[in-house]
Amino acid sequence: MKKLALVAALVLAAQGAVAQTNVPEMKNTGTPGKAEATRLIKITATVVSVDKAARTLTLKHKDGQLETLTAGPQVKRFDEVAAGDTLVVEYEEGLALEFQAPGTAPVAPEAVAASARAEKDQAPGGVVAAGVRATVNVTAIDLKNRMVVFQGPGGKFHQVKAGPKVQLEKLKVGDKLLATYVQAVAVSLEKAPAAAPAKDAKPAAKPAPAAAPAPKK
Repeated sequence: MKKLALVAALVLAAQGAVAQTNVPEMKNTGTPGKAEATRLIKITATVVSVDKAARTLTLKHKDGQLETLTAGPQVKRFDEVAAGDTLVVEYEEGLALEFQAPGTAPVAPEAVAASARAEKDQAPGGVVAAGVRATVNVTAIDLKNRMVVFQGPGGKFHQVKAGPKVQLEKLKVGDKLLATYVQAVAVSLEKAPAAAPAKDAKPAAKPAPAAAPAPKK
């Protein structure tokens, strides 16, 4: 159970790191007190291992962090991916926030699963995406810019934007939310281009010709 909680905290921390540069916009779901957001993420990472039967691959980010993704049915040429490849990966992730009434027991980080959404021109997808669910605390609200900051169980801070139909005025600092983060299946994989040589790199100097032997006296 401790290992599961650690993995869950790491997933939430990774989501928060991405949120700093690509803040998800929460949209009204029609259910009171609940909002959801999805966004596409593009990363470059090295393949550590591939499970072709399960269509999963474990990636290593530039900072050394490991991440496992499921390749959806729309990913072509998955069988050509091998350990050691450097890939540009695009995947969709989802975040749901649900208000927790005062007095509700907080939810410790727990693993969750959700069926990945299939495109309109594809058969309904049975692929399952991994995720995590936990109680988070609202720490700051910017009504003017409709930004909300909350703190996850690992102590990391995450930022989201409330869409125009989200009743942000009903939220206040100190409220607790049930956050569900789901990393969906990868939607595209491509080999990363080889790094081009630096423009200011100078060609290697040619070796100096050998000195002629001195004439014999």
